[in-house]
Amino acid sequence: MTVDVKQAALDYLDCVRRLDTASMQASYAPDAKVWLPGQGWMEPAGLAALLEGARGLLEDGIRFAHEGVLVDGNRVVVMTACDSPLVKGGSYVNHFCFVMTFDEAGKITELREYTDSAPAVAAFHS
Repeated sequence: MTVDVKQAALDYLDCVRRLDTASMQASYAPDAKVWLPGQGWMEPAGLAALLEGARGLLEDGIRFAHEGVLVDGNRVVVMTACDSPLVKGGSYVNHFCFVMTFDEAGKITELREYTDSAPAVAAFHS
């Protein structure tokens, strides 16, 4: 694989950080799928819609602090955390493990997000 999948994964998460849903969606292969805890499998547009809903609740996007990146062929695992101030006060604090699989063109074919959904529910659905 000639694409730097580690950098592609970090670039994708930077789009998530900025809530740049158009660039996020452009990072996916045509038949890509996304898995979220409590949501199951969905199309990337479903994840983009969830993040659009969170946009007005976050002061400045999602502030990730990456803790580690593992690469195995075309698969990248990013362990990260966030501490993102909320408009109403307080902060969205959580830990994540993103597992991304890339095609030969460097597009995401599958993304799995492992996280505790309780902090997201408390931050965005209260």
